[in-house]
Amino acid sequence: MIELRHIGKIYPSSGGDVVALEDISLTIPDGAVFGIIGLSGAGKSTLVRCINLLERPTSGQVLIDGEDLTKAKKKRLLAIRRGIGMIFQNFNLLEQRNVEANVRFPLEVAHVPRAEAKERIAKLLDLVGLSEKAKAYPSELSGGQKQRVAIARALALNPKYLLCDEATSALDPNTTTSILQLLKEINQTLGVTIVVITHEMRVVESICTDVAVIDRSRIAEQGKVEDVFAFPRSEIAKELIIPNLIRSLQNAGGKKLRLVFNGEEADMPIISALAMACGVAVNILYADTKNIDGKTYGHMVISLPEGETEETVKRFLTQKNVVFKEEI
Repeated sequence: MIELRHIGKIYPSSGGDVVALEDISLTIPDGAVFGIIGLSGAGKSTLVRCINLLERPTSGQVLIDGEDLTKAKKKRLLAIRRGIGMIFQNFNLLEQRNVEANVRFPLEVAHVPRAEAKERIAKLLDLVGLSEKAKAYPSELSGGQKQRVAIARALALNPKYLLCDEATSALDPNTTTSILQLLKEINQTLGVTIVVITHEMRVVESICTDVAVIDRSRIAEQGKVEDVFAFPRSEIAKELIIPNLIRSLQNAGGKKLRLVFNGEEADMPIISALAMACGVAVNILYADTKNIDGKTYGHMVISLPEGETEETVKRFLTQKNVVFKEEI
């Protein structure tokens, strides 16, 4: 388990101290895919680098399985870091080494016997779908293939934790989807706890179980993805999750309900069923839904005439287990 207790990070500068992180406390349970989301400059990358002490916090504690990294001696810190893999936005591959040699690099540093390393590399390249690219060089690979090599390298020492710092930001949508699916598979099959740093809500929606929203160096809110997604409380979470929805409500009249599709609803045409059952024609003001792993996620805002019809619609939605919230 990863525990961050009151983490602070300050960068001194000639113009005055810059506060990058302020009183950050998080608990990341084993087996989770934990998302940390925020706008650029919010402190996400600094935070993830504090987890393995690539950035040493100015204050607070970083505990990995109960052991405080900030108090660990250099030799012990290096040993702990071997259990924490990391992948980056720009891949950070060694251009003069082929794929096989890139994955071998951390095994060489750890003095793993060559025969054992060779077997390990073969398994990892098979896991990431690049067995046929073992002798290729980074310049011969696509962006998605480079990130797969980086993932294989990060897994070389059998880490318990994998830190992903904007790992899909440099990739196109289709490649992003395949990389996220690979990370999900790694979490499920290898049991690796994954921490995902991102500014994209779709990344969190796709694979994360838990999420923390960071804003201006502090945690604005955190919880299960489905809870934060359904009812974001902080202004920054609303901006990240439902930005167009907020604008759509400003000039609309009538009573408004926001329907939340969090993957639990039955696969049914809810608006058509509502219209027929309640005898009311609703006006759809906004809709943004998507299908993830065969389940529907997203938001829809409908406008209703006030009065008895409103209560009828609410009863219908409640009976159908559709989560909704009144919007002003």
